[in-house]
Amino acid sequence: MTCWRRATSSRGRRHEPGDGQVADACQSVLAGPVADRRRGPPRRRSGGLVTLLGAAVSTGMGFVLTMVLARQFGALGAGIVQQAIAAATIGLALGRLGMDTTAVWLLPRLRRQDPAAARGACVALIGWAALGGTAVAGAWLLLDALVGPALLGDPRVDRAVSAVAWALPFGSVMMVALAATRGFGGVVPFNAVGNIAVPTARPVVVLAVAALGGSAAAAAAGWAGVLLPGALVAVAVMGRRLRRQERSAQGRRGPWLPTRAVRRDVLGFGLPRTVSTLLEQSLLWLDVILVGILVGPAAAGVYGVASRFVAGGQVVMTALRIVVAPQFSARLAADENAEAEELYAVTATWIVLFGAPVYVLLACFSPTLLGLPGEDFTDGVTAMIVLCAGGLALLAGGNIQSLLLMTGRSGWAATNKVVVFAVSLVLDLALIPGWGILGAAVAWTVCMALDGVLAAAQVRRFTGIRPAARRIALALAAATAAAGLPSLLLLATVGQSVAGMVAATALTGLVVLALAALGRRQLRLDLLSGLMRRRAR
Repeated sequence: MTCWRRATSSRGRRHEPGDGQVADACQSVLAGPVADRRRGPPRRRSGGLVTLLGAAVSTGMGFVLTMVLARQFGALGAGIVQQAIAAATIGLALGRLGMDTTAVWLLPRLRRQDPAAARGACVALIGWAALGGTAVAGAWLLLDALVGPALLGDPRVDRAVSAVAWALPFGSVMMVALAATRGFGGVVPFNAVGNIAVPTARPVVVLAVAALGGSAAAAAAGWAGVLLPGALVAVAVMGRRLRRQERSAQGRRGPWLPTRAVRRDVLGFGLPRTVSTLLEQSLLWLDVILVGILVGPAAAGVYGVASRFVAGGQVVMTALRIVVAPQFSARLAADENAEAEELYAVTATWIVLFGAPVYVLLACFSPTLLGLPGEDFTDGVTAMIVLCAGGLALLAGGNIQSLLLMTGRSGWAATNKVVVFAVSLVLDLALIPGWGILGAAVAWTVCMALDGVLAAAQVRRFTGIRPAARRIALALAAATAAAGLPSLLLLATVGQSVAGMVAATALTGLVVLALAALGRRQLRLDLLSGLMRRRAR
């Protein structure tokens, strides 16, 4: 098995491992952090494929929801609901207090080092999430009552936000419980509930609300309502996974109360991560709210639709992040930096090769895509092209954010987000009043590039792991050509149309598959295959 010849020692020095070391390193990545070789190889199910499917379904259902909102409520109504969703998403980022990422970081370590502490850790994680979600919901309702009905610039938007606030505690608990199932080594519950069931139910509920003549606020409440059953199912599945872990590790139930060390780890990692997560989600969603306040809900609706289309390019990155984040944590905890570097390098290359063509296609056919929900949305074409450029910058970093977090430096990640958020806020306030949604798109693109650069510099400093700049650049060039040339050909011959877009997408897929086949050895597709076949559970 070939692998990168250059690797990083646990102290950050560069060295040239021998053939045996290379094979062992790559096998370790493929096997995962907790393979028990004494019991033989685990029964393999396609965990990576499940995750990829889940991410694709989640993105697709987000697109369906956007189309339902646009068709049923128009740009104005869609903007009201999009602003409520943005506020709820930011509220959830604060309310879960970083416990979701803490679960992914902490539970794999406890499985190795202190299995008896897992039950107390889960109690602490869920308890803090419930408390945080309740506090955020209460704070919004109190603030809205004190300030008045136009806190976000339009009373209709305030009513929509209040209609979703009640569900924040359930959303926080659901997300943390599902993250805990990832920490226990499985991806099926996370995808089945968080990426498939909940996103699929939302457009159905919103469509039912519209059919009954409901308002935009009622549609927002329907969007949030699915979080309650989602939370109940997620907690039940987490409890089952916990009991299975306890039986396999020690044969008895661990204590309900977290140990002092676990409490210290939960709060020490989670609270800084709260700031980071809040700022991450604010970077993704605050511009929608600001567009609504500064330009109006209808402009927010157009910008929200364009943003939803652009989210389609992140499917591969999202899927791989879910699969590899626990492996990053386990590898770094064991001082196996060489394996972590190999895993990062190859996954970053895949993210760019398979994700970048989506952004090229979106940019080339943005007039066609934005014409689908209605004429009101075609004003967002230029903004969507700029957002696609920002998406490419985001992909170029690979899963560098996950790698930084799994080093345990959540405080540094939070510092990065403070810096990037400050830049974003300044740019939004400076550009949106004059440029409208184009200004918001420019601000987001600049901030995505800045965020990746900061994380990459810190990962290199703390671990010695270097971003695979040459590999990523080559993959980006190949992906751009693979999508750009067919798109230009179809635009020249067929023009802006759904038929031309479909044909360009099909040709791009064939070219990308051909490139992957030709570069199979350089792309380490054997490692990708191993990740995609990882045990799903």
